[in-house]
Amino acid sequence: MPHKKGTSRPGACAKCGASNLERRITTYPVRLTGPEKLAGKEIQVGHVALYACLRCGYLMPTPAGQAKVDRCVGRVLEFLLAPPR
Repeated sequence: MPHKKGTSRPGACAKCGASNLERRITTYPVRLTGPEKLAGKEIQVGHVALYACLRCGYLMPTPAGQAKVDRCVGRVLEFLLAPPR
């Protein structure tokens, strides 16, 4: 008996609750909250797989997209906080 594979697609928008979501590959903005010297800065992570709400425009990364965002933010923080040579 074949198993049904679960989907990572969200059922509704996390912000407005609408169910009309569209899958996209686009640039995802990330606002940094720490460390203190970088708080409030925003970085743009390119080519992220996500779902976009067609009603309010809210962007929700897929699990693979969130993994990419986490890797990229980690590398940016590592680069910006490294001691100067």
